[in-house]
Amino acid sequence: MTPHDPVLARLEEGLAEGRLELPRCAGCGTLLWYPRARCPHCMSDALAWEALSGSGTVHSYTVNHRGQGEYAGREPFVIAYVELAEGPRVLSHVDAEPDSLRVGTPVRLGRGLDREGRLHLRFEHAEENA
Repeated sequence: MTPHDPVLARLEEGLAEGRLELPRCAGCGTLLWYPRARCPHCMSDALAWEALSGSGTVHSYTVNHRGQGEYAGREPFVIAYVELAEGPRVLSHVDAEPDSLRVGTPVRLGRGLDREGRLHLRFEHAEENA
């Protein structure tokens, strides 16, 4: 994430505290993923940040067997579309054994730090963190 962007900084602050927050448009009610300063649906800039449950289900996923950069040596790893309980679908890492995942697997917000200590949106099995 880019901490120089105040919108993304707000998302990162929540993740640092174990929360997932997204802006909701006051104009049309859309919950925005990816966070931005203006609603792409109605162009309103009247947005209010909303705390989400952090839970969702795997909508689709892929297992990566090659990693470069910070992912070298971490193979295999999973990238998934997670459908949040509140509606938006987000692309994220899922910290789980690839064979343990299926479409519909319940997941919840996990702790996502890279090797440099930067935060990333990550999910894990809901049962492991319950």
